[in-house]
Amino acid sequence: MDLAKPSRKRPKIRRQIKVDPAVRKTLVLLLVMLVVGFLTGGIGYFFARQSLRGVTQPVKNPFLNVEGNDLNRRPQQGADFISEKDILAKVKAQTSDANAKKEKSSDEAEQESKDKAKAESEKKDNDQATSQSFPIKVQNQGMNFEVRSLLQEENNLVLNVALRNGSDKPVQFVYTFLDITDDKGQVLFSEIRGLPTEFKPKGETFFGTIKVLDVSPDSVERISLTLNDYPDQKVKIEVKNIPVLE
Repeated sequence: MDLAKPSRKRPKIRRQIKVDPAVRKTLVLLLVMLVVGFLTGGIGYFFARQSLRGVTQPVKNPFLNVEGNDLNRRPQQGADFISEKDILAKVKAQTSDANAKKEKSSDEAEQESKDKAKAESEKKDNDQATSQSFPIKVQNQGMNFEVRSLLQEENNLVLNVALRNGSDKPVQFVYTFLDITDDKGQVLFSEIRGLPTEFKPKGETFFGTIKVLDVSPDSVERISLTLNDYPDQKVKIEVKNIPVLE
């Protein structure tokens, strides 16, 4: 009896395919490029489709000469095209407005020039009238009072005055009782320099100044002053509407 020899199984040999690292890297790069290209194309298509929404085909086919069914078809979305008539009307309106503004500006400049010339002429006339109004002389009970001129010093008015007693009696003044008012009746403060308080009969002429304080020539056109002797108050010196130089 023959004994069968035990069979020997051959081990299976697994063969592993080795890929070159350079080839593997190339394949990965190609795959990444394909994915990126696909994504880029999809995004570009999406935005292109969004930008073309509302754009329609022409109503009339230029090649087949076939008219569409909807002759009044208009885009449902997107911006409408402005007609040439509307553009011309808008340009004409803007041009008309520009010409009107230019003419208005020219008229305003001309009117300002006329107003300026008129103001200068009035000022010149006022200056001439004012210069011709001095000196201003008044007399009462033998006292001669004269306003020789008026000058502007900052916000003060300076009156150059002269005072003489031509009567036979002595006259005395207290200048704290000097009243000066503007053309609106407001009381103004003043300082007197160069004038004595007592005047002898048939005496000499004294020259001095009356300085009116805090007066703006833009708000005051004329001033008036009143002075009575002391203590009898029989002699009254009153000068009204003294013109203020500007």
